[in-house]
Amino acid sequence: MKKIDSIRALTLGTSAETVRVSGLACMVQNNSESASVYLKERRADGADASESNGWRLAPGERTAVPFTALDLSLAASAAGTDVRVLLLDEL
Repeated sequence: MKKIDSIRALTLGTSAETVRVSGLACMVQNNSESASVYLKERRADGADASESNGWRLAPGERTAVPFTALDLSLAASAAGTDVRVLLLDEL
């Protein structure tokens, strides 16, 4: 069973931001009505999420992140994009 560890509220723009998830299960929700959000695992290669290499979340969409990562890289298609990252931990 899982419990909420924390919720990160982000305002993304077109430059990527890194979110520390520390290997916890997580969900990402795009609260925008018009902008897309792109996410990917932040690896040693240093590549940030972008439209060309990220997993796209359409406006209003949310998803469980299907992999374990230390850090996520997130970017949006427009400035001021409201995003939530929900981190889940074991009870």
